[in-house]
Amino acid sequence: MQSKFNFDHLPLIILILASFLILTTCKGTNQLKIQDSSPSIPPERINLNGRYNSSGLAKRVTEALKKDPMLTPVSSIYVVQNGSKIILKGTVSSQIFLDRIITVAGNVRGVTEVDSSQVEIR
Repeated sequence: MQSKFNFDHLPLIILILASFLILTTCKGTNQLKIQDSSPSIPPERINLNGRYNSSGLAKRVTEALKKDPMLTPVSSIYVVQNGSKIILKGTVSSQIFLDRIITVAGNVRGVTEVDSSQVEIR
C-alpha cells in the first residue's frame, strides 16, 4: 500500500513550521519585541492632548496654574518656554503667590528649570 501526500494540508504545514521557527527564535524572551519606528516627542514639546507642539510645555504649565485652587486670582502671569526651561513674566501680589506658581510650574512633567526673574511683586 502506497500513501499519497495530500497537498491540501500544505498551507497548514507551512504555518506550523513558521510558528515553530518563530517560537524557537524567541525562546527565553517573554514577549516579541516590536520596534517603534516613530520618533518620540520630547516632553517639552507635548501639548495638552499629547501631540507635538513647539510650545506644548508652556501650555501645560499654564493649564496647571489655572487648575490650582490657590492660584485662581492670578491672571497677570505669562508663561513662556525655552526648551525645557519655563520663563514666567508679569506681576503677582505677594511672594507667597510667586512661590506657589514656581512650585506648580516646576512639577509639570518636562520642566527642568523655572525662571521667575521677570515677575514683579506689587
